Amino acid sequence: MKTIHISLSPNLESDDLKLSISKLINPFIWKKTNYQNKLIQSLNQIFPTSQAFLFNSGRSGLQLALQSLNLPKKSEIITQAFTCSAVINPILANQLKPVYADIKLNSFNLNHLQLNKLLTPKTKAIIIQHTFGTPANLRAIRSFVQKHNLLLIEDCAHSLGAHYQNKPLGSFGDITLLSFGRDKIISSVFGGAILINNPHLLPSFKKLYSKLKLPNHLWTTQQLLHPPLSYLAKKTYHLQIGKLILLLSQKLKLISRAIYPQEKIHQTPTVFPAKLPNPLAHLALNQLNKLSTFNLHRQKIALIYQKKIINPKLKKPQLSKNSIYLRYNILLSNPQNLFTYLKKNQIIAGDWYSQPITPSNNLKLTLYTKGSCPNAEKACQQNLNLPTHPTLSIKQVTKIIYLLNKFK
Repeated sequence: MKTIHISLSPNLESDDLKLSISKLINPFIWKKTNYQNKLIQSLNQIFPTSQAFLFNSGRSGLQLALQSLNLPKKSEIITQAFTCSAVINPILANQLKPVYADIKLNSFNLNHLQLNKLLTPKTKAIIIQHTFGTPANLRAIRSFVQKHNLLLIEDCAHSLGAHYQNKPLGSFGDITLLSFGRDKIISSVFGGAILINNPHLLPSFKKLYSKLKLPNHLWTTQQLLHPPLSYLAKKTYHLQIGKLILLLSQKLKLISRAIYPQEKIHQTPTVFPAKLPNPLAHLALNQLNKLSTFNLHRQKIALIYQKKIINPKLKKPQLSKNSIYLRYNILLSNPQNLFTYLKKNQIIAGDWYSQPITPSNNLKLTLYTKGSCPNAEKACQQNLNLPTHPTLSIKQVTKIIYLLNKFK
């Protein structure tokens, strides 16, 4: 049985593969059709009160969005622990200060009850992350933001297509971050978007965006090579050949890593920020057209996990009808043992997040204080993500559940 891998191009279907190969074979068609405009139009249909701008990465967009706010140095941005350095690094890059709120263990989202104690005269904005596709408590957070005249930034990297009170997540903040990373809701390997929902923020943002350039052709080619090479790797992973294909591809710089080495020490790679190249916009658009199908599949699998996992050692998340479950996250006392056990059975689970800010080679650089967010730290020590991706079959889900229920 082929290896089930939670993060290795999990959305990749045959049409996506053919599309990337066609771009590689004939680079002259890269500009034939303006897929950047088509993607923007599709995003504006989902978010009719927003203006969308495309970037070569979600974190690339967040960095420019924060820069456009022209905040005083060391202004404070409240965000949750149990998050990715891709959120924190843009804050640091703009010489702003991240202030960490703890999470609720039933949702893995920011605990809004902590906001009052974190508020200072330097607080300018709150970034809320809809973790694993589950909506944060927007009603309470928006009330707090409005009361204190703060900006609200929605991180929808996990939640494109999810809804809250019959409106799409991403419609509630002043600014919204979307990610089209290789293991997100939809994928262009690298890519993302910023939605500006507050018209007062548009002039400054547009001025900075107009100065951005596209990445070079070599970088774009690296991203287009990722689908075919990851396809080969997945097909042969159980033979150990797949792992070798990935390692050699990265070493020879045929493909890029999801996280650059500089980002692990909280510096910004030179490729960020930049606009999204046209071929990658086409990849993203192709998957955006499948968004509803993708998310219904994820929800179906999450429901199966919820009903069929009966191992008392595994704590299941609180089911939310509004979540799209980018990943299904469980808690247990020995996640590394379960990870190893599943890996021996050809299932590579996930560990978002193994530290309060992941990845990081030096948490001190993130300004996180150990012990300040006990729930987040507990979740980091106990969590394991199960796959829900569109190419995961019910037969594979059944195998995963069988192994989980046998785990001791």
